[in-house]
Amino acid sequence: MSLAGALVLVLQGQSTAGVEDPPALSIVNNETQPVFSYADAIVESVSVETGQDTDGDGVVDHVYVDIMRPREGREGLKSPVLLTASPYNEGSEDLDDPEGAVRPPAIGAGPGFALRVQGLPETDQFVPRGYAVAQMQVQGTGRSTGCTDVGGPHDIAAVAAVVAWFTGSGKAFYLDGSPATAEWSTGSVGMFGHSYDGALQVGAASAGVPGLKAVVPTAPVTDWYAWSRSNGLAVSPHRTSTLGRAVAGPVAREECADQIGSLVAGEDADTGDRNAFWDARDYVRDMSRFTTPVLTTWARDDANVDSVQFSGLWNALGTKGVPRKLWILSGDHSMRPDIWRYEDWKRTLHRWMDRWLLGLDNGIDREPAVDTQSETNAEPEFPAQITSTWPQLDAEPVRLYAGDSAAGGSAPLTIEPSASADFHLVPDAEVGPLLKTQPAPGPPYRIFAVTPPAAADTRFAGTPVMTATVRPSTKSTPLTAYLVTYRDGVKGMKVLSQGFIDLKNRRSLYRPEPLLPGETVTVTWEMSALDRTVPAGQRVGLILLGDNYGADTTPDPDAGPIDFDLTRTSITVPVVGGRVGITL
Repeated sequence: MSLAGALVLVLQGQSTAGVEDPPALSIVNNETQPVFSYADAIVESVSVETGQDTDGDGVVDHVYVDIMRPREGREGLKSPVLLTASPYNEGSEDLDDPEGAVRPPAIGAGPGFALRVQGLPETDQFVPRGYAVAQMQVQGTGRSTGCTDVGGPHDIAAVAAVVAWFTGSGKAFYLDGSPATAEWSTGSVGMFGHSYDGALQVGAASAGVPGLKAVVPTAPVTDWYAWSRSNGLAVSPHRTSTLGRAVAGPVAREECADQIGSLVAGEDADTGDRNAFWDARDYVRDMSRFTTPVLTTWARDDANVDSVQFSGLWNALGTKGVPRKLWILSGDHSMRPDIWRYEDWKRTLHRWMDRWLLGLDNGIDREPAVDTQSETNAEPEFPAQITSTWPQLDAEPVRLYAGDSAAGGSAPLTIEPSASADFHLVPDAEVGPLLKTQPAPGPPYRIFAVTPPAAADTRFAGTPVMTATVRPSTKSTPLTAYLVTYRDGVKGMKVLSQGFIDLKNRRSLYRPEPLLPGETVTVTWEMSALDRTVPAGQRVGLILLGDNYGADTTPDPDAGPIDFDLTRTSITVPVVGGRVGITL
């Protein structure tokens, strides 16, 4: 018998004094084993006091938590907890579709609830291994009272209250009103979930919630300002107030009308400037309390939660030295890691939680940190690229300039600045919708600079940086930059990276400064992170605009013509292999 096998017998057998020990987790080779009955697991629901009164009714808010855990907890088994906090556990509504399906009424513990929880892959995987799996309904959603503030301090405080209850503090009640305690919990909590659910995990980790030992946010919002705004410009169509109404449901939407109104006021959609409302929803702005290890994912074509969210968190974790692991996926916002490599993801999730919730030295924190899905072959059988970090260590910055434009056409994108300083850009709303998606039209509606067809595959990994020197003709001017790729003779272009800025916010996102028409201004800003391979034969292009005509940000009615100084306008792109890795 192996030493590990003997350990299992000791943990689940009798003590040397002949007194039967309580049930314990089965651990073999530093991994929990599936020895507990899933069919016999306890399914229960509790309401946890949050210590807040967000709807102002004079009663402390209660958030409902649905739990599935091994039955052996009644005999003394101590279970770590996997928690997902979500506003979607009872669904959400499309406010633009008045004839859409009506959300079903909220339900408590019982057959319907059991079916919902048992449908989670995490319960099937972790409950037999001795974990408890829990679903929390954010305040103002489902059965929970109060009002959501969409990733704000109240949401995070409610998550903290639930985690605290699992660690042995706070108050909770069963559905019959009797007190509920989590004496069966080890006090170690891990969180998982996608998008908004992922944001709540990052927010809780940023707040330093005690007992939160690991998080697995997939496609999380990490800075709600950057989700809804971009350097002083409002991003279409993202609004926290709209999201708050959608998840609240008819009853809470009426009861929380004032709170939703405060979201509208806090967003300050008229200016797009940053303020205290947004600072309270930026989870990477202050990393001083962030110590929780993070396993996260990013999908390359996610237009809902774009790469600005991922890169901000990833870089902040690296700077702080917080353990981190990443899967880069091919797909949009709906793409999840278990769609790509189901068994591999399950094992990674299992080992991540075992490592940080139970302290098992399974080595996952010493393995290469990044798994990247191929863009050209996304099949699960195709091997992932495994690297120690992101971006790759051999990704180097290459600075590129727009050369002189051919009449009616494009300019070369080159490492040499243009010999001609000026480009007069003229806005035109009629051609505006084509400027992001088609190789034509050319000047004077945009700057469009392109490389020759790539001689070999070109890999970009990192965050491009845009610098522009301009003379605006009005007091308000947005700037738009797109890094694109396309193939000659094929209709359409693919955006690799994008970036926007309101020149009034060039010095501060909090305090805009009106422009002086005709004054030369130089501004530098980061674009969205990318991890892309441009196939051989395709071109890489840089598109520069003023207004983007509502394609990505709210149109600026005061925007006018702009003069660009091409000798001092450039984009720095992260190329794997550096200068020799790109065809120019």
